[in-house]
Amino acid sequence: MVKKPAYNRKSDKMIHPRAAAVDITCDLLCAPLERVGKEMDLRWGVNVLPTLVSVESAARWAKAVNGLEAAVKEQDASKTKAWVEVCLRGYAAMDKEAIEAGRKFADPEIWEYEFNGHVFGVIADSKEWPAAYAKRPGLTIYTMREVAIALAASADIVATVKDAFPGAQVTEIWSDPDWDAAVGDPMPEL
Repeated sequence: MVKKPAYNRKSDKMIHPRAAAVDITCDLLCAPLERVGKEMDLRWGVNVLPTLVSVESAARWAKAVNGLEAAVKEQDASKTKAWVEVCLRGYAAMDKEAIEAGRKFADPEIWEYEFNGHVFGVIADSKEWPAAYAKRPGLTIYTMREVAIALAASADIVATVKDAFPGAQVTEIWSDPDWDAAVGDPMPEL
C-alpha cells in the first residue's frame, strides 16, 4: 500500500544540522501536505483514504506520492512544489469520492475502564487513534495490539493460573523478590 508522503522536518536544524537550503525548501513545501494528511487521517483513519476509493483513484494517488518522493529525493524544489500541489488535489478528490460513495468517517468504539483512579481507553484498530483522541481528549488510549503486548509480558503466570483455575479472574499481578526467595514457588507443579 502506498502511504502518504513523509514530512522529514529538515528545517529543524537540531535534528538535521547539515541540511542544505534545498532540503529545507523541499521540507517546508511539504508542510501543507502534512497538515492535510493529518486531517484525512483524523477523518478516515491513518492511511485509510486510498483504500476507500476506486482503483483508478488509488493508482493516481500512488503516482502522485511516488512523484513527490522522487522530487524530494532529487532535491528539486520546483518539482517538489508541483507534486505537493498534485497530492493536495489528490487528497481533495479522494475525500470527495469517498464521501460520494457513502464511506463512513472514522468513529472508533472506545472501551473505557477505570482502575486505581486511572481511566484506560482501548480501541480495536490503531488506524483510528487520531479520531479516538479527538473523541476523548486527555484519555490514554491503547490498541488491542498494545493490550496483547502488555498481557504477553505476564502471560506465563496468568495463563498458568487461568488454565489451572478455569473462570479465574486476574485481580492483581505483583512480585516481591524477598518473598519469592524466602518461600520459593508455592505451586511448582503448575
